Amino acid sequence: MDSWNSPAWPGLRIRPQLSKEKIEGCHICTSVTPGEPQVLLGKDKAFTYDFVFDLDTWQEQIYTTCVGKLIEGCFEGYNATVLAYGQTGAGKTYTMGTGFDMNISEDEQGIIPRAIGHLFSGIEERKRAAQSQGMAAPEFKVSAQFLELYNEEILDLFDSARDPDARHRKSNIKIHEDASGSIYTTGVTSRLISSQDELIQCLKQGALSRTTASTQMNVQSSRSHAIFTIHLCQMRVCTRPELVNGEVTSLLDGTQPTTEYETLTAKFHFVDLAGSERLKRTGATGERAKEGISINCGLLALGNVISALGDQSKKVVHVPYRDSKLTRLLQDSLGGNSQTIMIACVSPSDRDFMETLNTLKYANRARNIKNKVVVNQDKTSQQISALRAEIARLQMELMEYKAGKRVIGEDGSEGYSDLFRENAMLQKENSALRMRVKAMQEAIDAINSRVTHLMSQEANLMLAKAGDGNEAIGALIQNYIREIEELRTKLLESESMNESLRRSLSRVSARPPYSMSSSPAPGLAGLCSPAAPVETEASDVLRRAKQDLERLKKKERRQRRKR
Repeated sequence: MDSWNSPAWPGLRIRPQLSKEKIEGCHICTSVTPGEPQVLLGKDKAFTYDFVFDLDTWQEQIYTTCVGKLIEGCFEGYNATVLAYGQTGAGKTYTMGTGFDMNISEDEQGIIPRAIGHLFSGIEERKRAAQSQGMAAPEFKVSAQFLELYNEEILDLFDSARDPDARHRKSNIKIHEDASGSIYTTGVTSRLISSQDELIQCLKQGALSRTTASTQMNVQSSRSHAIFTIHLCQMRVCTRPELVNGEVTSLLDGTQPTTEYETLTAKFHFVDLAGSERLKRTGATGERAKEGISINCGLLALGNVISALGDQSKKVVHVPYRDSKLTRLLQDSLGGNSQTIMIACVSPSDRDFMETLNTLKYANRARNIKNKVVVNQDKTSQQISALRAEIARLQMELMEYKAGKRVIGEDGSEGYSDLFRENAMLQKENSALRMRVKAMQEAIDAINSRVTHLMSQEANLMLAKAGDGNEAIGALIQNYIREIEELRTKLLESESMNESLRRSLSRVSARPPYSMSSSPAPGLAGLCSPAAPVETEASDVLRRAKQDLERLKKKERRQRRKR
């Protein structure tokens, strides 16, 4: 089963200044380092994250950078989570896309609507790809849940029969943990979705049912934590490993393999946390104050879990997931089986300096969290994959026995044959000799080039002393010297081969007379004189060199007479 340690990726989004903040003369106290994911708060407080989005960042850029790859991971069976955290009024709901406005443009759509479009386009793309390859199209089942955590009670936003006034009563929704450590809930409405528009409509309906109220910091402040979850179940044809000698079943009964399917599941949490707030700033009293206290308690428990998971000293053994229902619901996302991104949303205005600083510190602690990400594959598919890998290994081992690579000793112990070991040693020696021959050839070429250069210099000096400094003669001499050196190298090689063949011939001659009765002797005799053609070629080169030299000297004398 595929698994790896995945860090929790913290990102930062700085929202633009509001018109009210500009009118009241608020200054911008944040600055982003160009080309680096680093933000500077005030003059000396610097923080580095995996992603930093400045005031003018578009919604599409945030989605493409952070969330797109997580949706692709869901198709391979990996869970994912996106958390939006920050003070009230910092733009969390806008970033996530759960605050529906009839006047919002397509460019301003948040993460969740874009993820829904990406999910269904990915489903159609995979179906088309399978059909174009002549394979059975994968089957997909998409379902959704929408929960809010209000005053430490879990409420179902898809429950149409729920009484809005009953939000203060105790909820029947329970949180459980299965044998593998995964968290699930009971008593929650799970809607089966067939299209992108249907899922958008469900999201809109749930978002309108969410608890909101007005405070001095935000006209429409979320008074609850919202968790929108998409469950994806996929049944597709198993990918078969490359085998040594045909398919696995050919070893068993020789029949054609039947099509096998695997089932992958994934869940994607979109978490829009309520904003942290100070009662003095929000001016909340009564019910609003009670909501704010509950929100801060949940966020404090979340911060404690993040601190425990990110403790570098490893002194913390217990992680307090059960201190809050929020942390219990997000147990998979924090240190569990999920790829997690935490987007911290902050205000750039100087009047929110302390809230922004606390948010930056809060998100900075999430950098040290390590999640154990595992493919969510059904047990039957896991067993089939394990058996297929085991059969492939056994097939490889059987081929090694047939090829003589493996042997069984007298005591029943397995091992590699002496022939295989000798062959491996010879191959290693052969590669070393090849490398040595290549190096020696390069050295010979360099020496020949050097000798040619020195001899041409010597010839030019002799010509200069004789009063004949023609450049054409010097170039001609250099070319002939190079050719002579190459021929000399070939001659040495031929002599070495000749000597080797003479030794072979002497060994053959020492054998009984009947071994030399037929035609090998003439053949060997012919091979014993490979240097003859080389010597002839060398004499031809010298003869042509003398002729060319005489011709150039005559030409030079004629030119001198004309002067």
